[in-house]
Amino acid sequence: MFILTVTAIKDAVEDYRRAMLDEEVNTSAATKLGNWRNVNQPRDPRNWLEKLFGLNSPGRITKGVRKLRDREASTNSRVELQRTGNLVSESVADFSSLSLDRGDRGNQLEDIQSIDSHSYPPIVGNNPTQPSTSSSNLVRNTSSATLAASSSGVLDQSKQISDSARWERTLWKKLEVGDVVLLRDNEQVPADIVVLSTSDPDGVCYLETKNLDGETNLKPRRAVNATSRVLTEGDIERSAFVLDSEPPHPNLYLYNGVLRFQDQTSNQLKDEPVTINEILLRGCSIRNTAWVIGLVVFTGKDTKIMLNGGDTPSKQSKIEKETNFNVVVNFVVLLAMCTVSAVLNGVFDSRTGTSAALFEEGSDPSSSNVLNAMVTFAYV
Repeated sequence: MFILTVTAIKDAVEDYRRAMLDEEVNTSAATKLGNWRNVNQPRDPRNWLEKLFGLNSPGRITKGVRKLRDREASTNSRVELQRTGNLVSESVADFSSLSLDRGDRGNQLEDIQSIDSHSYPPIVGNNPTQPSTSSSNLVRNTSSATLAASSSGVLDQSKQISDSARWERTLWKKLEVGDVVLLRDNEQVPADIVVLSTSDPDGVCYLETKNLDGETNLKPRRAVNATSRVLTEGDIERSAFVLDSEPPHPNLYLYNGVLRFQDQTSNQLKDEPVTINEILLRGCSIRNTAWVIGLVVFTGKDTKIMLNGGDTPSKQSKIEKETNFNVVVNFVVLLAMCTVSAVLNGVFDSRTGTSAALFEEGSDPSSSNVLNAMVTFAYV
């Protein structure tokens, strides 16, 4: 009992430490698009018991997310999404600013949002050609030529939107399939993600995969061509496409999917292949790329890093495994001996006209042969 108790305590401590490490990873910070309908998830995912007692209502900010936002709100941090260079067929560069400063209300991360207007250079005073260093004065050029040029791929700039989507901070474990996430330089990828757009004009980003395969050289990944113009929250709301994905599997170097959308310029249904070159795997890190916007395709146990992890290895020694086997064999042999002895005792005890009536008188605990056999089984 002492050995079993000490072993149980040791295993409990190891499991606790492992659980704490898992919790630390799962509660890491991530940025996703909020106030936006993820059509891949039910509007109310609660079970009947939670609905009955009104628990975990949809849209409710959990305690962990609130603690994360309050902690990061005091850092006075500011993030700017900027694509360098000019876009094809456009003479302006697009910007998206993510500001944590909310003026008189203080720094509240639940109010995290981007500037909704994007044109360059912005007008400063009476000089329309002088660029401004402040992204809060950017105004989108909504001319018909710009709309026609930008309504390509999955984007439809003429679509009316609610304009309520905002970037917000959350936890890794809160991400779900279909969420749109924002990754920045040197951040770890929280799930298996399809790259929609990047800060590079060519849609290229760089990935470090040493947590997966031990390689430290950077691997290039590309954004899906049809979504490469997605730069802001409004662009995401104006996008319409379907990603047909293969089921999860552990192969780190293979992925096949198809992005289906209706091209707004030609009004034709188009398909674009999605391969491993457009995928960011969980556990990798973004390098030399200012920002990446991606679509979550696999989370949790369905990610490739988890599928390759396997079960937790046993720390039992060889002699301990052999001892456990011997204990089991001994138990089976003893059980068989007790059963056979009890059956034979009941059979012989049921016989009449034997010497037991003279030499063993009063030795049976009862007059029932079955009960006597059970007593013999317990004693043996």
